[in-house]
Amino acid sequence: MTTNTTTIYKNKLKRTIKTGMHALQLDDATYRDMLANVSQRVSGSAKRSIKNMTLAELNGVIDEMRSKGFEARRGKYSGKKDNSVRNKDEQRIERPMLGKVQALWITMHQQGFVKDGSDNALNAFARKLFNKQRKQDDKPLIINLRGADDRELWQLIETLKSWQQREEDKLRLQKLKNDK
Repeated sequence: MTTNTTTIYKNKLKRTIKTGMHALQLDDATYRDMLANVSQRVSGSAKRSIKNMTLAELNGVIDEMRSKGFEARRGKYSGKKDNSVRNKDEQRIERPMLGKVQALWITMHQQGFVKDGSDNALNAFARKLFNKQRKQDDKPLIINLRGADDRELWQLIETLKSWQQREEDKLRLQKLKNDK
């Protein structure tokens, strides 16, 4: 590849990485830690920015994001509109437990049991719940819920249901005390 072609290709990879960062809902610290880990593994130098990364490092970052659940797709004007819609629907059908987790989280937020009902807060809760065990088992860490397996999603649903039940019981008990 010539320098100009290499630059164009690098810029395309950088745009894909930025898209992946937003799709995976990574905060800045987590994103930069991931960049440093990947560049350390690929080239031996821990780069915390994509600006000076090599092609191998950029491709390594994209591979890491894919392992966390990111799916790089073509742009919305590429003539592949049917495929992107179909992919979104298939993902919803394949992972119905994700919708259940989000519905529980939003319901708990509306009931006042969860302060922040956003997806970022839900992902942070899931990271706290699962990453300690995943680290001990030498599994890749979860960045967001798309990286969780079905067993973990089931465990998260049960955890949220138990939490919701405890909070509802507290409200009932408090209401009974106030009625006396």
